[in-house]
Amino acid sequence: MYSALLIGALTAVASPQESEKKVESWDVDPQVAVVEIEIPAIEIPEFDIYIPGFSFDVPSTDYWDAFEVHWDGWPQDVEMDTTFAVNPDAVLIVRNHAGETIIRTWSRNEVRIQASYSSEDRVNVQQSESAVRIRSETRHGHPEEVDYEITVPSSMAVDLWGLETDISVDGARGGVKAETLEGDIVVRDAGGEMSLRSVDGEITVTRSQGSLEANGAGGDVAILDFEGDISVESIDGDIRLEEISSSRVEAKTVDGEILYDGTVSEDGRYKLTTHDGDVTVSIPADVNANISVATFDGDFEADFPVRLESAEGQRKFSFVLGNGGARIELHSFDGNIRLERR
Repeated sequence: MYSALLIGALTAVASPQESEKKVESWDVDPQVAVVEIEIPAIEIPEFDIYIPGFSFDVPSTDYWDAFEVHWDGWPQDVEMDTTFAVNPDAVLIVRNHAGETIIRTWSRNEVRIQASYSSEDRVNVQQSESAVRIRSETRHGHPEEVDYEITVPSSMAVDLWGLETDISVDGARGGVKAETLEGDIVVRDAGGEMSLRSVDGEITVTRSQGSLEANGAGGDVAILDFEGDISVESIDGDIRLEEISSSRVEAKTVDGEILYDGTVSEDGRYKLTTHDGDVTVSIPADVNANISVATFDGDFEADFPVRLESAEGQRKFSFVLGNGGARIELHSFDGNIRLERR
């Protein structure tokens, strides 16, 4: 393809042109008048041609000698490794079109950036007192894959975005914001406010605390060993919440199952909703809660006896465990609801 483009470009400018109008004439039969044909001049405007590895200089001229082609070589892999001092309360902001973004932490007030990318692209780093901004750039179109491994102070908040990017964060205690269109998000040992979104990928959070909002539109969401408020949504995926210590939990999915295994605080609020899937809840034996259950095309099961307080037909009812206190809502349109006691 590149050879065809190059030959076409050379042919277009190789034909000599004149800046003045040309008049062609010739003699014919003396009995016939001379015929004159006027050919308008053709000017080639300035333009750019981009073919990886080549650069072209095409001026607005009719002379072949002014046309230059430079061979810059094929794109090469570039390795970047730089470390600099930073305000530990600043925010790390990374924008990566494609590739992998890995965030690790250490006790130093420094940021280390390790990156692997094509020589056609570049990594732009901007630093201020309040933020470190890292962006992948290229001259033409979108950058190719850029793989980042960035080490930051553990207190530093991180704000990460990617289009086709897998994101991993380990040890960030100042808060995590991560969004990707196509890729997985994994967060470990994190703290603070967390907002995680993946349109087509899985989200996993382990050994963390703070407040969590997770949206996995086309993938499963797993929250394991978490302390704090939780709000989770998925359109086409399961939601798994295990070893949870929280007084506020809301989980809903359109097409998937929901599992909750965690504490139930006296004043807690817990709402688990799915349209097409089962809901399974494992709670402590001494729990005090008001529980409401609703299912259109499914069954309710409990591994201990319950006494109904109110019922609306056979599909919506409520009951009390202990002296009440917490509120638990379990809804499934087309699935079973099961309540287990630990």
